[in-house]
Amino acid sequence: MPRVSQQYKDDQRAEILAAARRCFVRNGFHRTSMQDVFAEAGKSAGAVYRYFPKKEDMIVGVADQNLHDVAEVLHTALARGEDGRGTGQVMAELIEAVTERHRDRQLAVMALMVWSEALRDAALAERLKAATVVMSEDVAALVRERQRAGAWTGTSAEALAQVILSILPGFLFNLALLGPDGVAGFPDAVRTLWPS
Repeated sequence: MPRVSQQYKDDQRAEILAAARRCFVRNGFHRTSMQDVFAEAGKSAGAVYRYFPKKEDMIVGVADQNLHDVAEVLHTALARGEDGRGTGQVMAELIEAVTERHRDRQLAVMALMVWSEALRDAALAERLKAATVVMSEDVAALVRERQRAGAWTGTSAEALAQVILSILPGFLFNLALLGPDGVAGFPDAVRTLWPS
């Protein structure tokens, strides 16, 4: 019998996760059945269970994927800030990138669902906490750069990073509820708050 490649396995897993994500966005974590995922993915029960023995494994997989997406968008926006762009511009680019990712993958809706689930699932809460710590450290690096240039002195970079990062959950909440058109003014608003 021919062996399947790791790429094939990765592709199958990604297809199943994408189907699970669509089901979760449509029905929520707990109202989505495994049968819903089988139908959405167009795969047999055995094919799905091979990669995800239980629904909780899919929830963790989708949550990890979503946390990775948010962290990746944040990291990319912050890296652009290293070229001297103002904080407002960096945050505006972050918001625009998150909005685009939301259009493609319902990033904001999934973020709210993950946060809610983390209140009941200690392991998921730990994953969320770890991702938040990393994102906060990334923002603190940008803050330290601004502090070296003479801005935002008198407060720790870590405390300022937490305040700046707290804009992201509020934005995700609004994006999930209002949609992209409802938050179209956010990029200009953060540029106004932080003109340099």
